[in-house]
Amino acid sequence: MTDKIYLRLWRFLGSTKLAVVLLGAVILGALVGTLFPQLTPDTVADPAASARWLAAAQEKYGLLFGLYRALGLFDVYHSPWFVALIAILVLNTVVCTVDRLRVLWRAVTARPRIEWPDAFYERIPNRVSLAVASVEEGERALRRVLGRRRYRVLADRRGEMTYLFAERNRLARLATLVTHTSLTLLVLGYLWSGWGGWRERAVALGPGQVYDVGHGQNFAVRSDGLEIERYPNGQPSDYRAHLAVLENGAEVMRKTVRVNDPLTYRGVSFYLYSYGPAAQVHATDAEGQPVPLQAESGQEAASGEVTLNFAGEGDGQEIVVPSRNFTVRLVFYYQGPSLFVQATRSGEARPFGSGSVREGESLKIGDVAFEFALDRYIVLQVVHDPGFKLVIL
Repeated sequence: MTDKIYLRLWRFLGSTKLAVVLLGAVILGALVGTLFPQLTPDTVADPAASARWLAAAQEKYGLLFGLYRALGLFDVYHSPWFVALIAILVLNTVVCTVDRLRVLWRAVTARPRIEWPDAFYERIPNRVSLAVASVEEGERALRRVLGRRRYRVLADRRGEMTYLFAERNRLARLATLVTHTSLTLLVLGYLWSGWGGWRERAVALGPGQVYDVGHGQNFAVRSDGLEIERYPNGQPSDYRAHLAVLENGAEVMRKTVRVNDPLTYRGVSFYLYSYGPAAQVHATDAEGQPVPLQAESGQEAASGEVTLNFAGEGDGQEIVVPSRNFTVRLVFYYQGPSLFVQATRSGEARPFGSGSVREGESLKIGDVAFEFALDRYIVLQVVHDPGFKLVIL
């Protein structure tokens, strides 16, 4: 009884009809994923952005929002039902492959039947009769012609009759096995990456700054600067970043990375994505003591030094000086390059101090002296994709 149930289950899982139904369901699911807006990985990784996105979706779909979200229609490709469809499709492919393996292996390795009865040749639609001087001469001629076309020729002699069998591309029968195996590895890689993979798309690091990888990893990466090569007209021709991996505070690996040439350590890859202008700002009082600063990004520095990253020409960043109750706004310009600096007291609209500075210059606002060092930051994409190796097999 148990054997019969097992056999029925095996036949069901290996059914061609099941494969057609599953493929149709996967295609339908993918279609649903194009009809409904999908949460992007960047949005999911940012709780605030995710909350805003879901609020907008709730406003759009009204009472149906809860049902659509419960069905996973806003994240179809990671929803349990879509992953289950893919998993069953993989299982169906594996069972079909196992069922065909014995037949395919026999077809590839077994000696083909060469001798057939005369009635077989009389019934086949494509046949031709040739007059030859002798059986031996006819065999040699056929072998010569077929050999030039890369056919393998086998012969079987029965009395006065000689039977020839020619074939080529015998291993082509295994193509379906290769296709099924490739599909299985591709889908398994997708599932593995979806469950165990993650991606940080925009990690900005200034010179000397350290990024703790997190995600259960106990190492960090440090930016040791950026090099840019330029054409005679000043346009960048190549750029590369120097990265170091730190584990328990000690440097364990170092590499110069370029676009599409990442540093990879313990399955985590660091891709150089872009770069931009940065400014290191150092503040001291009249006695030379550091003045605590707080950057707009939330970066706080009791040491009186912060690093600001600018998106490009005309981009502005702000620094708060809590102990002096004023805010400093800095705007970057490529000419020079230079920074336009403007200070405003809390609650006031009119600035009380401003000026332009270049690399290495300082500016005094009230009793605080600001020194500026211009540099560049890099933007990394940090990726852990455990299924990638399966996909590229």
